[in-house]
Amino acid sequence: MQEYQLSEADNGKKLQLKMDDHVVIKLPASPGTGYNWEVQPNSHFSVSHQYKTQADAGIGSGGVDIFKLNPQARVQNGSIRFLYRRAWEDASKAGKQFGFSYQIQ
Repeated sequence: MQEYQLSEADNGKKLQLKMDDHVVIKLPASPGTGYNWEVQPNSHFSVSHQYKTQADAGIGSGGVDIFKLNPQARVQNGSIRFLYRRAWEDASKAGKQFGFSYQIQ
């Protein structure tokens, strides 16, 4: 079992995963602006999400969205994408995107 830690710098990375591996993604966020990271539908992982504010942050300052992904299916070539957007706006207007491709054995 291996845990992979990803950040914005890992955008576009390709991972070779096993069924008992875990992927943890930490992306900077500022929900007070209306923007949130959302994962696009994907049946290859179970996904949990939490938001943490910075320890010394003042009111309205940002924090980190943390996504934990656990493989659920073996896949030769897959990809997953996250959009940083306002829920009421069209997905094509996403402020930022993050994604990676993978193989799950």
